[in-house]
Amino acid sequence: MKKNNLKNITPYNEKIYKDIQINYLIIFGIYSLIVKGEKCTFEKLVAECFNLFPKVFSLARYPQWPDSLKFDRPLRTLRERGLIIGNPKGLFSLTKFGGKIAKDTAKILKVGVFKKSPPYRTKRDAEINLIASLKNSEAFQKFLKNKEGFLITEMEIRNLLHCTLETPLRIVKQNLIYAKNLAKELNEKLLFDFLDLCH
Repeated sequence: MKKNNLKNITPYNEKIYKDIQINYLIIFGIYSLIVKGEKCTFEKLVAECFNLFPKVFSLARYPQWPDSLKFDRPLRTLRERGLIIGNPKGLFSLTKFGGKIAKDTAKILKVGVFKKSPPYRTKRDAEINLIASLKNSEAFQKFLKNKEGFLITEMEIRNLLHCTLETPLRIVKQNLIYAKNLAKELNEKLLFDFLDLCH
């Protein structure tokens, strides 16, 4: 395969990666940087995705260069879905659920399983403790007693997620999305429904 002009990296098979949605390719780009031990800045992410998937991330009129505008909406969507953490001014990293998508994408790309374990994984004990804490919370117990008329304030949500008034709203939302994803993964339907009402 031809090498692109930014780095001496061989792109993946175009016939395969062009059928993968751009959000997942970006997740894989973050994953690729993490397993190489590199900090995932916005600039590095743009370069990595362009190196690996040039046909998707290139400028239309100048295909030898990456198009950074293609990252704006997908990165916002991935944050909202609780799959990544970070912003263009700082560093990006994957949540546990983003990591799973990265591994699934790796299988589609037929690159095998990375030997190095990236630092996004969480311990099962911590997950179980979080679920237990949510289920034992006063807000969840109130929900169980009155599902139809249940209401919750922002302060109650912050307390539920162990966030203070100083915690940025985006962090509160990320924590809530993470909790929802975890409840769904562990088949905690009532808890998921409760967290969905809090969203």
